[in-house]
Amino acid sequence: MKSAVFDKAANLPEGFRKLFENSNVSLTVADYKRPDCPLVGANRVFFEISGYEPADVIGHNCRFLQPEGGAGPVTARMRRFLEDPAAKDAKFLVPNVTRDGEPFLNLVYMSKLTREGEIALVLGSQFRVRAGREELAELYDRALREDLKRLNLLTSESNWIVLGSFEALASSHSIIAQARIE
Repeated sequence: MKSAVFDKAANLPEGFRKLFENSNVSLTVADYKRPDCPLVGANRVFFEISGYEPADVIGHNCRFLQPEGGAGPVTARMRRFLEDPAAKDAKFLVPNVTRDGEPFLNLVYMSKLTREGEIALVLGSQFRVRAGREELAELYDRALREDLKRLNLLTSESNWIVLGSFEALASSHSIIAQARIE
């Protein structure tokens, strides 16, 4: 599999594509201007985490990752983020399923990227949440019922450094992507 796959019509700059190809962080990019914000790019790490093939991903809204019945109340907050032109970055804990049907919690960082002063793309950085099997199952069920905004539910105090690292990685990818899109 290629290190990253893009919709040819997305017309993404070479430097932006290279960021995806060289990243060890799961990255996706959606076209904000097209109806339903379809994904127009994803990298190898995303395909590994999700188990999906490029044909299942490119040109589709990321809803395909949701479990049957949807991902719960977090989707309303994600929708509000996308609809609010003033909101630039946000993070979400989203119950997802792999192509094989395995449930997992996805810590998603979303950043709006601008071209010529207008929001054009949404960069997604995804991190699969790892915890003990029982703890993860409980968190997953809870995330389906309520929007888990307090990320301290995910980790013990000693793991806060991990969340900080995820946020720093997502933020740095967002800054680099914006610089390479302009």
